[in-house]
Amino acid sequence: MDDLDLAIKLGRGCSLWLAEIGEPRTNDLRVVAIEVSASTQSEETIAGPAFAVLPNQNSRAFELIWYCYVGYSVRNESFFRSEDEDLSNGPLFRRRDTAFLRYIAATTFATDDYPGTLVHWSLYTEWHCMDVVSVDPPEIRELPDEEARDCIARLNAQG
Repeated sequence: MDDLDLAIKLGRGCSLWLAEIGEPRTNDLRVVAIEVSASTQSEETIAGPAFAVLPNQNSRAFELIWYCYVGYSVRNESFFRSEDEDLSNGPLFRRRDTAFLRYIAATTFATDDYPGTLVHWSLYTEWHCMDVVSVDPPEIRELPDEEARDCIARLNAQG
């Protein structure tokens, strides 16, 4: 699957919330992201009218699984600093020659020879910036509506 296929599968042009992150099996990374959009009703804030960005009844949820990742990092998007190459066409994209790849090279024995060509994937959501280095792209699937609603309910319960 190429980058364009991945972007389309994740709902190109939408914003996402990182809903779940974990390791279902040793060294496999599972992420669930939910589509969010600006509400149609404004709320008055100190800065003026604002539109809350929230999931709605049409929001889709996506599961991404990286099998046998080399390393990953999650940052609070409030502290994000872009690199020169940070130009994306969607929430998930492939990157080259990055500080995170250099960090992986300096702190692991993983190379393009073993376990294979290393690829840096970035997943940008409303509150998180996630970096994953792996040999293979993530497997992506849209979750069934019932699972998506359950995921949204868990997020709403957290406040």
